[in-house]
This record gives sequence, structure tokens and C-alpha cells, in this order.
Amino acid sequence: MNEEIKGRKITFHCPEDIALRLDKLAEISGTARSRLVLNMVINGIEFLEATKKVGILSLSILLRDAGEKLKEVSKKWRDKKSISDLTIK
Repeated sequence: MNEEIKGRKITFHCPEDIALRLDKLAEISGTARSRLVLNMVINGIEFLEATKKVGILSLSILLRDAGEKLKEVSKKWRDKKSISDLTIK
């Protein structure tokens, strides 16, 4: 039975390998791919909202940003020719 979901249509580009994995999981679960993605989005939103309430989301974002900055610094360190090459803009 196809269940009509009322709401706004949202589209996005999905890498081919992810689309294939979604198709496989949808087939295994007997769920339409669009419904599977909607369920995943709902779960993701609920998780992010819960982590926001207890402050974990802010900490996660801070750690992500720090990790990105460390990657930038380590790349500069690997590519350095002199100490002045290590300045971060």
C-alpha cells in the first residue's frame, strides 16, 4: 500500500554509490527509497535536536571545526619549506 505523504518536496544530488546503498536497504526492508530517506532524515533531526538540548551539538561542532583546523595546520606543516610557511590565514 502506497502511503501519500503531504508536505514539501525536497530534492538533492546524491552520489551514485550512496543511491545504490539506499536502493539495496530499501529493497531489504520492503520500503520505498523515498520513505527510507524520510525516516532517516526524521531520525537525524530528532537526534540533532536532542543533542542540541544537552549541549552536545555545540561541542560536536566545536570539535569538528577544531579537527578541520588541525588538518589545515598539519598539511601546512608537511608542505612547509620554512617556519614562515606555517602562518594560518
